[in-house]
Amino acid sequence: MALSEPPPRESRYGSPLKLSKVDWAAGDGRRGKLCQIGSRGTLLISENVRTNRQSTSAEALPARIRRDRRPLQNRVTPFGDVVAISQRGLYTGNRGIIHDPATKTLLGRRWTTKAWLVCVLDYKGRRRELMGGRSWTELFFLDEAVALAAGHRPCFFCRRADAQAFRAAWGEAKGGQAPLAPEIDAILHEERLDRGRKRIHAILDPVAALPDGAVIVAAGEVYTIAHGRAFLWSEQGYQTARQIRRADGLLTPPSTLRAIRAGYRPVLHPDIEDNPHF
Repeated sequence: MALSEPPPRESRYGSPLKLSKVDWAAGDGRRGKLCQIGSRGTLLISENVRTNRQSTSAEALPARIRRDRRPLQNRVTPFGDVVAISQRGLYTGNRGIIHDPATKTLLGRRWTTKAWLVCVLDYKGRRRELMGGRSWTELFFLDEAVALAAGHRPCFFCRRADAQAFRAAWGEAKGGQAPLAPEIDAILHEERLDRGRKRIHAILDPVAALPDGAVIVAAGEVYTIAHGRAFLWSEQGYQTARQIRRADGLLTPPSTLRAIRAGYRPVLHPDIEDNPHF
């Protein structure tokens, strides 16, 4: 494969800030972009990644075609992408019905509702077969900071107390009454997406001034801010905290960030809460 110019440095899933303009065609006819992943090599990013369309990755193939036992494509990154990685997290959630229960693979769309929820893993002992029905598609997040960064918000059914706290903080931050859930969802939908792709927001304050639970992107990598430090998100989980002086953008929607500033406390992964200096 020949490239007309070297690709720019990108994060594990590609940063929408600096996507390479070099188009490629794989031998099987797929098209996309070649992205650099620091010292770890390159990653082929499908041209429809971060859009409301079906991925052409191997993880999206029917189960009978996948010869190995790969994870289902149901983990959500801070960019809002739904990917197939073995990462274990603290929360589940959904964006409506976006899967085929017969094959346990995603359909063409990446959401069917503006209500993107963050739910608890265990609710009154109920058990579900992953992607086994047509009620909603189970998605998973490393922690609540990642879920909020992707554009989700607490569920009013299984997390009512948290949802009410989020709603109250949202209203306080905006200087008005606590809004109804559909109002929150409509605003979040505008703030999380830009023509179907993840919206990256400008950071007006220094990184050190961001509250715990804010998620930023810097040099193509994603960091969750906590205890005045930046914890690198990866598909294996959080990595050693770093000092980040400058960020390229904010992944957490601005209205969600204001709710955090107003008192809502996202639940962070134990790697951060129990070992803030690891």
